Amino acid sequence: MNEAYLKINNIKVWARVGVLDDEREFGQLFSFDVLLWSDFEECTDSDDINKTIDYSILINDIKNHSKSFSCKTIEKYSSEIINMIVRKYKPSRLEVVLTKCNPPIIGFDGQVSIVKTYEK
Repeated sequence: MNEAYLKINNIKVWARVGVLDDEREFGQLFSFDVLLWSDFEECTDSDDINKTIDYSILINDIKNHSKSFSCKTIEKYSSEIINMIVRKYKPSRLEVVLTKCNPPIIGFDGQVSIVKTYEK
């Protein structure tokens, strides 16, 4: 079997995550990058969409999760997303990069990310 992974970049979500009360009340913009390792051989051989991971559904799963979730840290939020993906898609390996696009830090106009991995 050849190693293959699905890579999805820049999934934008509005989420209620942050230490400040306003961050959890009003939310802010986040971005996800997802790398998901799985066995794609059956789909490769058959060209059958039902034999692979439908990335449009995965993207919507991540977006929908953000609508009902709130926490203080990007560490917790990224773990929630990893757990959701592992439960539903059962990847052999997974990497998630969660980026807080505009953290409310005076004098800082960059981004902050956490990178987490899962391996079966």
